[in-house]
Amino acid sequence: MSNLEKDREAILTLHKNWWEANHQLVIPLMETVYPAGDAYLMFNLNGHPYFGIKEKVELWKHYQKELDIVAYPDIEIMRLTISGDMAWIACEGIFPMRIIGSSGTGSATWETKDGVEYDPFRLRATEIYQRDDGNGNPVWKMWHFHCSPMPDPDEPRPGLGGTQNQRGLGGGPGITPLRVTGEGTREN
Repeated sequence: MSNLEKDREAILTLHKNWWEANHQLVIPLMETVYPAGDAYLMFNLNGHPYFGIKEKVELWKHYQKELDIVAYPDIEIMRLTISGDMAWIACEGIFPMRIIGSSGTGSATWETKDGVEYDPFRLRATEIYQRDDGNGNPVWKMWHFHCSPMPDPDEPRPGLGGTQNQRGLGGGPGITPLRVTGEGTREN
């Protein structure tokens, strides 16, 4: 196996572990994805930033009381680029959640519609990887994650047309989506 193939395998394993940890909010698995210390930065789907793994753990402890992620997120990789000690993934997906707590998601950017208890949330995300475990060791870790909502699947793209339903989740010009996470549920 070439070094590039080993890097690709390591990065895809981190991607898989991250998204599968989201199902039932498994903190120990989530922690394996990120570097040690405070260097990690996340722009969460709730719209707020989180700095370092300690803050991320506290966020997940909160969401363990408020949300039930009822299935594996359905995530399709659109791009994976590796260059030296840096890499990035762009992906789209469906996040299947059910609000169980009184404070819900805590953010207006990530609420279910019309008080419905279960509403899969459509998202897109960018993951930035670096070959550094936070302690200077050459181990791939995710150093930045940015997640935001996607438009309605039938909404045409301004200026170009075409919808997500027409291109398919994770699809685009010359793109064959790649899924490495659990099967999940696909509801558009």
